[in-house]
Amino acid sequence: MRQKIITISIAISFLIGACSTPVSNVITTRAKTKPSTCGHPRYPRASLVANETGVVDVSLHISKEGRVIETKIASSSGYQRLDSTAAQAMRTCEFVPATVNGVAVDSWEKLRWIWHTK
Repeated sequence: MRQKIITISIAISFLIGACSTPVSNVITTRAKTKPSTCGHPRYPRASLVANETGVVDVSLHISKEGRVIETKIASSSGYQRLDSTAAQAMRTCEFVPATVNGVAVDSWEKLRWIWHTK
């Protein structure tokens, strides 16, 4: 009985695979920053005094025109002041937009900023 169930499930898997429509070739590219357009965040004075350091990852929603339309903190530095300063600076970045089959599309990308006092 067990052998029949395994054989039937394998046969069904082959049938499903044979009936599925092949996926067309889709060519995608990720958005790329234009580095000269990105703001360089200034270390917040209060964070310097408090010796706050950390790494913040910011998710950027990029329009098909290559502009940042939304930011979200993907991974916090542990300090809201550092996170918001990094996100604010990244809002000024411009991008070559992502594409699907050569057509510009909205996308999400992550950028990282490392805060250190050295």
